[in-house]
Amino acid sequence: MYLINYKRTFYVAGMILCVACGNSKKQQQQAAMMGKMKATVVAVEVQPASYTVAEKFPATLVAHDIVQLKPDVSGYLEAIRVADGSSVTKGQALYDIDRSRYAAAYGQVAATQQQAEADLAQRQRDYERYKSLLDHDAISKQTVDQAYTAMLTAQANVAAAKASVARAGTDVNHAVVKAPVSGKIGIAQIKVGDVINAGQTLINTIVNEHPMFADMDIPQARLPEFLRIQNGKGGDEKFFIQFGDGTRYSEAGKVLTINNIVDPTTGTVRVRLVFDNKDSMLKSGMSIVVVMQYGTPATQLAIPAKAIIQNLSETSVYTVSKDNVIGAQDIVPGAVTDTMQLVTSGLKAGDRIVVEGLQRVKPGDTVNIAGAGQGAGKQ
Repeated sequence: MYLINYKRTFYVAGMILCVACGNSKKQQQQAAMMGKMKATVVAVEVQPASYTVAEKFPATLVAHDIVQLKPDVSGYLEAIRVADGSSVTKGQALYDIDRSRYAAAYGQVAATQQQAEADLAQRQRDYERYKSLLDHDAISKQTVDQAYTAMLTAQANVAAAKASVARAGTDVNHAVVKAPVSGKIGIAQIKVGDVINAGQTLINTIVNEHPMFADMDIPQARLPEFLRIQNGKGGDEKFFIQFGDGTRYSEAGKVLTINNIVDPTTGTVRVRLVFDNKDSMLKSGMSIVVVMQYGTPATQLAIPAKAIIQNLSETSVYTVSKDNVIGAQDIVPGAVTDTMQLVTSGLKAGDRIVVEGLQRVKPGDTVNIAGAGQGAGKQ
């Protein structure tokens, strides 16, 4: 009875072993078949073409002149001569500060000057008289020297008195706050009767918006390019202002100046553009986008942006050899136009690159190509 049970056990175990062996062989066959199967990717051929590029740079508008009005004298505000928001011209009277104390001080120093001038006249007469007496040996030389010294002292007193008068006169004149530049005045920060402190109180701000500047930052690697543009040796580059709603300002601008230092933190250089602002639509401090528009030569290479592989600071693409083997190629990207990425270096005309199926392949794989015959260039 026990012998029969053992035989059954060996029989069942043998059956299980056969099934396991059969499954293992089947899996190996399937794995081998999978290994022979090739991934299918879409590739395009890189072709030279001409592109219209519109690069965008964040920028800030800066007025030609921005002047804060802070008085040179203290006192209470006596009168406002100009309405907020008005256009003013250089030298125009804008605000009156109480000048009574400054007028009194001016009168005092003016009287002191008159006294000093009278004393000088007397000292000069004394000196001339003593000098004449010395010529006839009627007086000592020491007396003449003393008279000469007294005359020089009187001359110095007159000069000091004139300086005090000039200073007092300046205070009287500065009690009327005038526009140092032409432009548009803002909203007054004070009202009639307020006490104003010299050099501290901000009365108002004058902005000259004609023309308007736009400051933007460019990578330091592009400095030679912008220097050529500034010197008139660029191509057909045009600069436009784009507002937040996507509309563009009608007037094109030009490169005015390039800063003489590189920001070590960002590795960028500041470029200042200049735009006409005849309709006063542009306001200082506005955040805008500068669009740099230009055409590339007909030899420019570009690839679909979806073909780009970005890894930290490196940019690459997957290429396909004539034997349909995948390779990795580093590139130096340029500007982006529509869905195309301009390529500065790393590729040549006729290269095939993978644009779809990147996630299914790796360098060294042999692949099937779908979409053969499509080019990456666009006229």
